[in-house]
Amino acid sequence: MNMLRNGSRGAGRTRRPVKSGRSGRAGRTGRPGRRLLLPVAILMVCIFGVGIMAIHYYTAETYMLLNGAEQVTVGKHGLYEDPGVTAKWAGRDVSDKVEVSGKVNTKKPGDYVITYKSGNFSAERTVTVLDHMVPKLKLKGDKNVTLLLGEEYVEPGYSAKAEDGTDLTSDVKVSGAKFDRAGTFKIYYTATDSEGRATRLSRTVTIEPNTNYGSVGLPICMYHYVYDELDPPADVNSRYKNYISKQDLIEEMNWLNQEGYYYPTWEEVRDYIDGKLLLPDKSIVLTFDDGEKATLQQLVPIVEQTHVPVTSFLITVHSGEKKVKEYTSEYLEYESHTHDMHRAGGVAGYRGILPVIDYETGLADLRESIRICGSNKAFAYPYGDFNYNTHLMLEEAGFLCGVTTQYNKAYPGMDPLTLPRVRMWQDQTLDQFIRIVAPPAPVVE
Repeated sequence: MNMLRNGSRGAGRTRRPVKSGRSGRAGRTGRPGRRLLLPVAILMVCIFGVGIMAIHYYTAETYMLLNGAEQVTVGKHGLYEDPGVTAKWAGRDVSDKVEVSGKVNTKKPGDYVITYKSGNFSAERTVTVLDHMVPKLKLKGDKNVTLLLGEEYVEPGYSAKAEDGTDLTSDVKVSGAKFDRAGTFKIYYTATDSEGRATRLSRTVTIEPNTNYGSVGLPICMYHYVYDELDPPADVNSRYKNYISKQDLIEEMNWLNQEGYYYPTWEEVRDYIDGKLLLPDKSIVLTFDDGEKATLQQLVPIVEQTHVPVTSFLITVHSGEKKVKEYTSEYLEYESHTHDMHRAGGVAGYRGILPVIDYETGLADLRESIRICGSNKAFAYPYGDFNYNTHLMLEEAGFLCGVTTQYNKAYPGMDPLTLPRVRMWQDQTLDQFIRIVAPPAPVVE
């Protein structure tokens, strides 16, 4: 029995695919790519105890075809989206494996060739860009606009018409950036006619850094220790009121989530301080000093439950490496509270040793804490004590932000390495928390 096609000489042999040459190319003459039918024989294993062998055949296809037209015309500044090709090898779709070369620049009139290759098959599409727009789109005002961060962008306007004169201005689609950060951005304008032909133009907007736009301020909250009301520690009422119950903390975090608060990263905090980024008015940072074991044991399940990111400023000499490995969460970030400089020995402020430590000794300590924490995005001064010497240390260690115990919200233009925080107190009510962190109500004129 011989069911093989195309002159095959015996069952069980599969004819090799025909290699396409010039005569097999699609795109030059407008004919589709040649389809090759590859007969394949599959031998089925003998059925146990019967000894009957069945031979089955199927036909698999190998080809490449252009999707859409071989010749395409678009207007100047028109939108061209390549429709690609459909390609199969032995019945399997390999369209996403096709190599595509050639680009279309709709800003420059002329003919462009797009070439598609898959194995020995190739095809071409010619795209002609006209020397005029279809439809016609015109931007009013300057095509390059410069603003300070926080300044309002006022659209200069635009107009659009179809080839027959129909006004399309009201249907123009405008898209672009939010202008909430410094940089160079594009606004895109797209006009589309009844036949689906589209023209796109753009306007460039440059946003320059600015620290004088009237920010509502960013609360960087300073917590210390977290405990369970059902099992309070012995010193809960005597340890400088640095405790907060996990029940109160969860209530605060739930309120933040319900109000849609944004939790910026330390990189974003730095850009905000430098006047390079606008943060939503409802933004907040939550920090916990010292990194005590009992607090970390409470924090991990809390942040996993609420999905609120927090920073633990860790004194790394106290089993820092073990804590970093043991208490992990995508919502918990470890940053430096020094390695072994959270101790007395100074002469000013709260008499912390950091401001008077030998520079090289202090820098080595910071680098060790960075190694253990795995980050140098932020730093919390022990006891809140700092001076010019500590500022230089933080700069050389590469910290983005430094936080103190001075009470205030953070504002653009402040020193990023000595930022204030708002202290959280034991037994504060939710209403008190809200009054501390919420942005001021807008002034009604």
